[in-house]
Amino acid sequence: MKNFRHHARAAAVALACAVALTACSGGGDGGNSDDGDGPKLIKEGQIVIAMSGEFKPFSHFDEGNNLTGFDYDIAAAIADEMGLTLKAETASFASLIQGLRSKRYDALIASMTPSDERKKEVDFTESYYTDGAGYFVKTASDCEAFDVESTGTVGVANGTTYAQYLADEGFKGEVVSFESDITALEDTEAGRLDGTITGLLVGLFQIKDAGRDLRQCGEPLYTESPAIAIRQGNPLKAEVDEALKAIKDNGTYADISTKWFGEDIS
Repeated sequence: MKNFRHHARAAAVALACAVALTACSGGGDGGNSDDGDGPKLIKEGQIVIAMSGEFKPFSHFDEGNNLTGFDYDIAAAIADEMGLTLKAETASFASLIQGLRSKRYDALIASMTPSDERKKEVDFTESYYTDGAGYFVKTASDCEAFDVESTGTVGVANGTTYAQYLADEGFKGEVVSFESDITALEDTEAGRLDGTITGLLVGLFQIKDAGRDLRQCGEPLYTESPAIAIRQGNPLKAEVDEALKAIKDNGTYADISTKWFGEDIS
């Protein structure tokens, strides 16, 4: 491993896991911290990274039912930089943090913003891209800007900062929750919702590449900088930060970003 060879405790961690699997797996108390100096992995030589699989183009399944997307490619590049085998997992976005805390995953690369509430449960690396939150409506809508005083129906994905934004702003209308932002956008296009709040990169991708009859209404509601989530106290965070910096410095990140968005979104 390129980075892990510098940690003398890696062999000891591997031996401990072989003797007592419950110490390095989800079989413990679901604790949210990892003591010690060496990076902790569920399985030696492998990094388990989870994402929703329902957030195109960040993570989704292609026509061959293969997991792909920007988040997936970043996960693969980080694993390669660290000399580890990637095991990618998917789960509903709202359940990802609990899965990480329960040691089902080593990390989350899931377009997750480090909110104050989330920081109480997990640690975050440096940001790996910047995006804005946008309000998307049918093309024929007369919407000029999102209005928190409106009484319309707005779709959001469960467990997202978009849902929290509506709660914090005291939105007067009805909030409809979905497992996927894409499903919310589909319901907006079908006229079952007045609009959907999601990431600009996701909404604009759906308009351009999926040909959805939608448009962005008004200016971005706010900006956010998603990061990679790691269990609290796990020294793995430093190794992932180092790998993230490396793929940015060597051009791998820019290549992945250009592939999906036509530009560097870091």
